[in-house]
Amino acid sequence: MTSTLPQFTWLNPTKVIFGPGRLSELSTVIGEAAGAQARVFLVTGRRNLRERGVLQQVVDSIGVTRVTLFDQVTPFPAPQLVADALEACRQSSSQVVVAIGGGSAIDVGKIVSILMTHEGSCQEYLSGEKRISHHGLPFIAVPTTSGSSSEVTSGAAVWDWAARRSINLNHPEMFPDVAIVDPELAMSMPKELAALTGMDAFTSAFESYWSKEAQPVADALDLQVIRLFAANLERSCNDGDLESRSWCSLGATMSGVAYSNSHPNVCHAIGSPLTLFWEVAHGQAVGVTLPAMLKWTAPAISHKLPALWDALGVQGLEEATGRIVQIMENCGLKTNLTSLGVTTDGLETLVEHTRWDRVSALPTPLGHDDLRGLLQDLM
Repeated sequence: MTSTLPQFTWLNPTKVIFGPGRLSELSTVIGEAAGAQARVFLVTGRRNLRERGVLQQVVDSIGVTRVTLFDQVTPFPAPQLVADALEACRQSSSQVVVAIGGGSAIDVGKIVSILMTHEGSCQEYLSGEKRISHHGLPFIAVPTTSGSSSEVTSGAAVWDWAARRSINLNHPEMFPDVAIVDPELAMSMPKELAALTGMDAFTSAFESYWSKEAQPVADALDLQVIRLFAANLERSCNDGDLESRSWCSLGATMSGVAYSNSHPNVCHAIGSPLTLFWEVAHGQAVGVTLPAMLKWTAPAISHKLPALWDALGVQGLEEATGRIVQIMENCGLKTNLTSLGVTTDGLETLVEHTRWDRVSALPTPLGHDDLRGLLQDLM
């Protein structure tokens, strides 16, 4: 009997503070992490927080003299942006890093905080010349979107547009120390961003669930994530009410906790060249292949499908893929490659630049010819 018991290792050390209004606790959290008078390096995007007045509130609550602001983060941050942020943090002698924003802001903050305690340039770590070996400055992540899940993961993505490649820096010491997930911050997301970020977390939960790395704790979380997004993503996009935005915020954080241990794979692997060569937004790029990849992997996880169908609120595979397509369409997302600007001539680029290192986690092996056929059907 015992031979059927699973074996796994589980890690997610981030303390999560969740709920509407919890941003008000940021100053206290900073004090606990780094001391009451700690100097704070605050990473965020260029406009959103400032325009909503949130940035001023945050700075005032910490104390303006203690804050060094880096508000230059853009989506898909390039190596130079990360290097600039690191240099600004080193100049500031900050003792704690706080990032408030979407996945890009949190990723930049994550890299800055870890490299503040390491010698050498940002480029040396992105190229692999130098390796991360120990913890960084205390790092507090505050997401304003509900989908990147970066607030509870150990990875950060940097986008080298000149070389058309994405670089993932990942180390167990890069988990944020604390995540403050306040769904009121997600209320400012326009419909499109709610759709894109939600689809990212929704897709990650499926990938995590069918992965060869899957294990019981991740499975339980993934099923709940799928249940939450299936019930709330369309409403979060189209109505934008606090309840649906809150459930999607919770789903996104739970998705990241799960996929820190059972990682996103094939949809993200194909999504990378869709972004780098066709500039498709990340959530759209990973979501477009989800129905096809669910069909591909389903036979290999037949014992896990009843629970999956129950979470998605469907009876079987055809209904499941139909429901995913319906959710995407209702959220204004595209469901085929042609509508994203991919032509038949571009399929070879897509196959060639798929992150094949991430495909090996599939329970059903996928070769180049298999992928070519699946993508052809998605045109």
